[in-house]
Amino acid sequence: MTQRLLLILVSLWPSAFSALSAQVGFSLPSMNDVDPGATITVPVRVSNFDSIVATQFVVKWDPEVLSFIKVILYNLPGMDYLDFGLTEAQDSGLVRFAWEAPSSYFNSGVTVADETAIFRIQFTVTGQINENSPLLVTEKPPTDFEVLKVGHPALTIDSCEITNGFVAVGYTVSAGEPEFNALPVSIRPNPFSSASTVVFNLENDEIVHFRITDAAGRLIEEKKMSLPPGQHGMEIVSDQLQENGIYYLILRTATRSCIRPLVKF
Repeated sequence: MTQRLLLILVSLWPSAFSALSAQVGFSLPSMNDVDPGATITVPVRVSNFDSIVATQFVVKWDPEVLSFIKVILYNLPGMDYLDFGLTEAQDSGLVRFAWEAPSSYFNSGVTVADETAIFRIQFTVTGQINENSPLLVTEKPPTDFEVLKVGHPALTIDSCEITNGFVAVGYTVSAGEPEFNALPVSIRPNPFSSASTVVFNLENDEIVHFRITDAAGRLIEEKKMSLPPGQHGMEIVSDQLQENGIYYLILRTATRSCIRPLVKF
């Protein structure tokens, strides 16, 4: 089997992630076992949202699985319905968002607490059991992703931390090990379309087993590596996963393990 699990930037992860720790972040939730026909509310949350005077982006989903109802609970100064472009919400599955702080904030910007939901979107779940929809913070012309922070150049999607989510209809996309032997792992972005990066920490020299399986447990990729202590990164590229859908990443050492879902769309 061709091994295409790519170990990248092993010695550079600590410094790289330190530099990114204060990135402005936007996140959407992962929602499991949602009932067909249910009404759900999806919060758009932020982190490190400090001294911000304007932002714009697109929230996107699968309109075959989720039917847009409305945007609710505006939670930034001056935000109102005029900040949202909703003409494509039903057919194309996207909302365009562009907000600018009132002029009284231009010198200081707006700061909100981490995990604040700046707005929420309501949907009806029209998909059937075993269907799913990604929830994406992204951009689509003519709406470029942009964040304006006092005293900084404009931030693009590549310089912010984006955590995308998904809605799984009638099933659960989750698995894990007991806390006492869990191997901490982060996967971003997830869901993903072209590539995703897996980051994990080792306390000692370890032999690490990597496996990717499909939802039925069939093996897609497998690799074993001897790694030193520290932070490590691995890139998963889309050609490893031939079809869109749910997969699982399994990492094991001699004493710890984890299982994490991968969602390709």
